Amino acid sequence: MKKGLAPIVDQQTEVLILGSGPSDRSIALQQYYGNRGNQFWKVVFGALKQIDPINYTERIALLKANHIGLWDVYGAFDRQGSMDTNYKETQLNDFSEILTLASLKKIIANGNESFRIIEKHALFPELPVEKCSSTSGANNGRQVQRKAEWESALAFLTQ
Repeated sequence: MKKGLAPIVDQQTEVLILGSGPSDRSIALQQYYGNRGNQFWKVVFGALKQIDPINYTERIALLKANHIGLWDVYGAFDRQGSMDTNYKETQLNDFSEILTLASLKKIIANGNESFRIIEKHALFPELPVEKCSSTSGANNGRQVQRKAEWESALAFLTQ
């Protein structure tokens, strides 16, 4: 089984963005959204009206400054390649500590798989959960819709 990445969350985290599980490239780099084809950084920083600092450490610092955390619904999984359609066996992450630590106001599901799992397991019954189109490179044909969804989901942070 592949092991996911540690959460990026602190006490000021208001929005938790959840993917399904990191890509093979992200696991190798130990960086969220490390696959160059994934448009996460461009989409999120565009929605926040911020310039992408490119450097991973600075990206994380900027997310934290905007009260955004990152994690995945799956903490361990058997998946060939990086596509969401290839999950065979999965283990959910335990969100209890994050729910106690962070000041969460909203969960954003990055794509259909994470949203499906959040809903199926009622992971956040007390919080609003918003699904945004996946930032995966496989979804780049829907850039206009994706941009609008992410801007709407993160709008309250830029007001």
